[in-house]
Amino acid sequence: MSTSETSSNTSSSTTHFDDESATWWDMGATVGLLAAFAASSSSAMEDAPNQLQELTGRQWVERNLANSNKCYSNFRLRPAAFNLLHATLVANHGLKSTSQCDSIEALGMFLWACGTRQSHRQVADRFGRSIDTVSRKFGEVLDAVVSFSKTILRPKDPTFSSVHHKLEKYSPYFDGCIGAIDGTHIPVSVQEPAHDDFINRKGFTSQNVLAVCDLDMRFTFVATGKRGGAHDVAILKDAMRSSKNFPHPPQGKYYLVDSGFPLRKGYMAPYRKNRYHLSEFYEKGPENLYELFNYHHSSIRTVVERTFGVLKNKWPILKGIPFYSGDKQSKIIIACFALHNFAMDNNDHGVDAENMFQHGTHIHMPGEHIAPAEHWLEATSNDDMATVRDWIATGLFSLA
Repeated sequence: MSTSETSSNTSSSTTHFDDESATWWDMGATVGLLAAFAASSSSAMEDAPNQLQELTGRQWVERNLANSNKCYSNFRLRPAAFNLLHATLVANHGLKSTSQCDSIEALGMFLWACGTRQSHRQVADRFGRSIDTVSRKFGEVLDAVVSFSKTILRPKDPTFSSVHHKLEKYSPYFDGCIGAIDGTHIPVSVQEPAHDDFINRKGFTSQNVLAVCDLDMRFTFVATGKRGGAHDVAILKDAMRSSKNFPHPPQGKYYLVDSGFPLRKGYMAPYRKNRYHLSEFYEKGPENLYELFNYHHSSIRTVVERTFGVLKNKWPILKGIPFYSGDKQSKIIIACFALHNFAMDNNDHGVDAENMFQHGTHIHMPGEHIAPAEHWLEATSNDDMATVRDWIATGLFSLA
């Protein structure tokens, strides 16, 4: 082989080696960059939970209080209402801070658990507390809110001295109405020995809770602790007989009740064996004076059903209360009813209470002279409910 050929082959081999070497170096650099990127991403992902953990429970509450929408989403109250509730519970109902957990954080735990249906384990994880601490603080706030309920679950005017403005469209025929009464089933988890006693007619375990509701969508009385199979009438009779706080209707006034309750003084039921529920009138309107009365009666009485709906949507823990003692389950129910009233009183209810009556029509003619309400109430105050109901039905039918 000639010297020139040898030199040429050597040069070619050297060039080929250099090309391969450059390629390997490029690949190595790329792999190194990818590895560094992966390590950086992994480190960032590992740091993210740590950053969340650095936000203490109190800091998380404060961050929510700084944002009205977040506060409402997590605590079901706007910041102003949250702070007012906290101040009220601290000043008047024994809610206290400790060196380990202040009262604002404890209230945040309680409202988050009730308003978003969180378990104690989930609350412990979010607030960085032990389950034992969460359980203890939940109980402390619960007791404070139950104490508060004694001042807020009552009529604003116990004498019901004036006719509610929402009854003007029906005047004078329902001027004696001061609210409505109904029962609702709150699902509860029950231990085996008492499980069957709490099964209701729909097949699940519940407490049958009886409530009195005024025309402002506020609850004025709540009876809890009754097994799911208990009848509304039995619960009402027991409440009327044994509760010191039951708001008995004054002379000439009455609550509206459905056909499951008897017609008696102070409690006006609809005519039985006639259409009553509003859904029954969708295709065809009232055809006689009994159905006409029932239609208007139902239009007003549905305030309690709508109020139950607002209550359960705002406090979803009522859609299924976990395993607690029966007494604690009752306290949770009462607390949620009290929080509902607090929200309504502070215009923080999340519902247009003025549009309560979606059905019904004005039953007097435009420009028609209406006798003063006190004349109508005075004329019927000593009559039994059957007579008053007939008078109302006749008056409504005469205007139809």
